[in-house]
Amino acid sequence: MTGTTDVVVALVSDTWTDAVRRGFYSTADQTLQTLFAAEEVGTVLVADHPRGVASQVRRRLRGDRPAPRRPGLRGVRPLSLVTPPPVPAGALRRRYRAYDLQTAVAARRHGLRRPALVTFNLWHAALADSRWARQRVFYAQDDESAIPSHAAHREQTLAAYERIARSGMAVVAVSQVLLDRIAPTGPGLVVPNGVDAALWAVPPPAPVRRPRPVAFYAGTVDARLDLGAFRALAEGGFAVHVAGPLVDPAVRAELSAVPGVELLGSRPRAEVVALAQASDVCVLAHHRTPLTEAMSPLKLYEYLASGTPVVATRLPGSAVAGDRVAWVEPGGDHLAGARRALALGRQPEAERQACIREMSWRSRHRPLLELLAGDR
Repeated sequence: MTGTTDVVVALVSDTWTDAVRRGFYSTADQTLQTLFAAEEVGTVLVADHPRGVASQVRRRLRGDRPAPRRPGLRGVRPLSLVTPPPVPAGALRRRYRAYDLQTAVAARRHGLRRPALVTFNLWHAALADSRWARQRVFYAQDDESAIPSHAAHREQTLAAYERIARSGMAVVAVSQVLLDRIAPTGPGLVVPNGVDAALWAVPPPAPVRRPRPVAFYAGTVDARLDLGAFRALAEGGFAVHVAGPLVDPAVRAELSAVPGVELLGSRPRAEVVALAQASDVCVLAHHRTPLTEAMSPLKLYEYLASGTPVVATRLPGSAVAGDRVAWVEPGGDHLAGARRALALGRQPEAERQACIREMSWRSRHRPLLELLAGDR
């Protein structure tokens, strides 16, 4: 097999500028980074999510731009009449077929040769046939039918999964649960989320003595969190530090009322690394719901990369090998789990570095690269 594969990547709800702003953190962002670095890949065209005229003007005034033209990288910012996806099926179909056409035109204009398409956009995958692409791949990051804010569109989402499954297109999912829910008739791959090896490989700080052990949570503060676990940790003698966007006001209010819980808000990625490494225990405490069952929790892998022991709710998509996690059944005793985790101590540095290499995005994405190269 010789030559390289050109790839078009269609983003789900954001843009190239969003990826740059957050430091290439998300699954889609890191997939882009893998493709840029891969010898098997030629040119990558990044297709922003379609946005309405007014939204594009506002973003452009703020300095937002499509991916810059440089060796191996191109960008396109498709236009839509309005930004929010329309609900009527016919309008939704027209929107994403127009998006697909603009993306195809950009691929031809930039000279991509028989490109493969990797789309993170459910509606794009389901409603546009993308015949211009040599190969189509839908990359599923979450079960969108189980997202509470998408409840009004659940039946449409399930119908979209059925269309994707029947189409025979390849599906990459972050967990086996999610892949099984989509049930593709074509190729199916499970690619769990990973870690940014360069970010997490920094040496940990020297341990410090403090009056109370620190339990650290990094991630979005929303209804997925088992607040009883955080309360139990704080009442059981832990200083609980929570770093992440506070998107649910009710959850924020309840957590902030617990003595011993400190809400740190969103922090830069390098600071999250330092906080995780300096803590005594890292915490993943989620309710069991259809959404969390299908997740591949990025924070769990990052916790493991920090070398700090972990207490985590046992969920289907969260399974990892090894003995660095004290597992707690959903609704169980996270305080007892945290005490078990404390007894594990920090992971030896050589083992931590090996763990980072194994969980790195570049290692995780190897099957995706093989899939894209498979029918050149």
